[in-house]
Amino acid sequence: MFRSHAVVTDITGNVPRWTKHCLPYAKAERIDVNVGIIISQYYSHFLFFLEVVEFDIHTDLQADYLMEDTSLFLFMMLEGNILFHKHDGEYIAEAKGDVCYATYNRQGLYSFTLPAGRHRLCYIIPRNEWVTKNIGKYPRLEPFLDQMGQDNLPFGHMPSCRIEKGMERSLDKLLGRTEIKDKDLEAALLRDSKRVLYHYQLAVEKKMSARPYLIKENLDQNYRSSDLTNKVLMDRFNITEKTLIETFKAEFGITPHNYLIQLRMQMAKQLLLSKSSSPTEVWQLVGYADFRSFGIQFKKFFGFPPSECI
Repeated sequence: MFRSHAVVTDITGNVPRWTKHCLPYAKAERIDVNVGIIISQYYSHFLFFLEVVEFDIHTDLQADYLMEDTSLFLFMMLEGNILFHKHDGEYIAEAKGDVCYATYNRQGLYSFTLPAGRHRLCYIIPRNEWVTKNIGKYPRLEPFLDQMGQDNLPFGHMPSCRIEKGMERSLDKLLGRTEIKDKDLEAALLRDSKRVLYHYQLAVEKKMSARPYLIKENLDQNYRSSDLTNKVLMDRFNITEKTLIETFKAEFGITPHNYLIQLRMQMAKQLLLSKSSSPTEVWQLVGYADFRSFGIQFKKFFGFPPSECI
């Protein structure tokens, strides 16, 4: 769904030569907008959905997309860069070339922005039932799936990772399959998609074992404790405050202290909106020592007092 007038043409079997990828087994569409051309190739397998989109635009493009159902997907930015945000403008994420990450969006309308130039992206949406059945092969996805099922946040992200050689080879196989070469095309595509997910699992396992992610995991698990401070983290990880702040901020773009405030505020708002707790009860559940300090921080963060969430 594009904010500028769009003309959509079915070009299945006739993808233009300038595109990097040509998926013989996929349906294809050319989308002409007033800032350029978009080529979409997509394939619906009974266990996953795959789409490759290539953009050739001469000025910036802002577009909307609708999530009809809450979906988990592996997003891969192959070339260029893209900025995602909620329809009201709230920032979600930015992705640059050769980066991938697992994410989910809840049902709703979202937007993205692309600068002028050429961009390529690909995403795989595995069916939820298939992921659940095979979760033992992707242990890092399990807590993320639990989060998707339990919280009310409109989106969530796992760590972004570089697209290394192993994943690149598996992705090239997935996008280059033909019905002539592969007698059982569906089985071959499923095998290739599993390999892509497997390589992301390896990359994210390595990344989440690094210090910044261990610190973040500690904050996520212990934000309810009012004793959680930079000093506690320094002692726990045997590092100086300077190293703590610089290491964390280099990875997440925010200090541990500010991340903890953000996490506590978001969790408090969820509790208040769910009506499971009153403002005079919530402060104890999100790590504050008293209601006054919680109320001041909440109003500073959201611009209104906790009582207005009821």
